Amino acid sequence: MNQISRSILAFIVSPIVPIVLLSIFVLGIDKFLQALPLVAFFSYLITVFVALPIYGVMLWKQWLKWWHFAILGVLPALSLDLFGWLSSLGSEGSFITVRQHGIDLIIEGKRTLAGYIYLAARLIFYSLTGIGAGVLFWFIAHRGHALTRPLN
Repeated sequence: MNQISRSILAFIVSPIVPIVLLSIFVLGIDKFLQALPLVAFFSYLITVFVALPIYGVMLWKQWLKWWHFAILGVLPALSLDLFGWLSSLGSEGSFITVRQHGIDLIIEGKRTLAGYIYLAARLIFYSLTGIGAGVLFWFIAHRGHALTRPLN
C-alpha cells in the first residue's frame, strides 16, 4: 500500500476515536447511537477543514514522528472550543446561567468553580481524544516508515 492510500485510510479511520468517545460523552452510553451521527458529521468536517491542512504542514516540515501526531492531534480536537472562544471575544458579556446535572456552571455570565473544573475536565478529555486520533493516524499512515528507515 503506498503512502497516499495509507494517508487516505488514516483520514477515514482515525476520526473514529473521537466519534466513539465524544458520542458517549455527549449523551452517555445508553443513548450512544443517538449522538453518533451528529458527532460523526462534525468530526469528519473538522478532519477535512482542520486536520487535513495541519497534515499538509506536517508533511512539508517533515514532522512525521508519533509524538508530532500526538501533539498536533490536539488542535482539531479543540478547534470547536477555540472557535467558540474566539467568536466570543468581541461580544458583550451576557447574563446567562448554565446548569448541568443540578450544578451551576455559569451564574449571570460568570463561571463558577464547578464551571472551571468542568471546563478543565472537558478540555483534557478532548485533548486525549485528539492525541488518540493523532497516534492512530501515525500508526496507519507513517508507522511503516519508522520501522523501515535506517538508523543513523
